[in-house]
Amino acid sequence: MGLVSKDRIRAKLKKGNTSVRLLLAHPMHTGRAKNKEGVLIPAEFIQDIRCWRNEEEVLTIKCGTATARNPYFSFQLVGGESNDLIEIRWVDNMGAKGLTETRVK
Repeated sequence: MGLVSKDRIRAKLKKGNTSVRLLLAHPMHTGRAKNKEGVLIPAEFIQDIRCWRNEEEVLTIKCGTATARNPYFSFQLVGGESNDLIEIRWVDNMGAKGLTETRVK
């Protein structure tokens, strides 16, 4: 099951390394908040984020309930070239999956 999301990603070469900026659209519910009727909202959070560069996995991020809504990540990958494919895949604790990709500029 995939979520219809508006994830955003940008990747640029900076001083020979690849700088990646990533904004994921996800509610990141902790399981401790209540809705207007006072009923607990079930936990729903991204738990695994993986980054690939040209079909090679280069980064894994593990998240939990303490991660903010619509999380923003910024990181650098060693090396890289213009037009490399950067692909981000994530999975949440409910089984929902997301995919976003870009080319290095």
